[in-house]
Amino acid sequence: MRSHKCARRWAFVLLSGAVSATLVYAFGPAGSDLVASLAVGGVVFLVFSVALTVSNERVKQILIDLLSLLP
Repeated sequence: MRSHKCARRWAFVLLSGAVSATLVYAFGPAGSDLVASLAVGGVVFLVFSVALTVSNERVKQILIDLLSLLP
C-alpha cells in the first residue's frame, strides 16, 4: 500500500510538470518555443520534487527559493 501511495505522488509530480510545459507551449507568449516550455515544466517538476522528498522545512524553503530564480 505504501509503494502505491508513493507512486501516485510521483505520478502527480510528473503530471504537474507535463501540464505546466503544455500550458506554456499552448498559451504562453508568442515567442515561447518548445525549449522554453520544457524548461518551465522542468522547474515545476523540480519544485514539486523538492517539496515531496525533503523533510527539513528550512532546507526545503531554501531550495524552493533558489529554484524560483530559474526561468
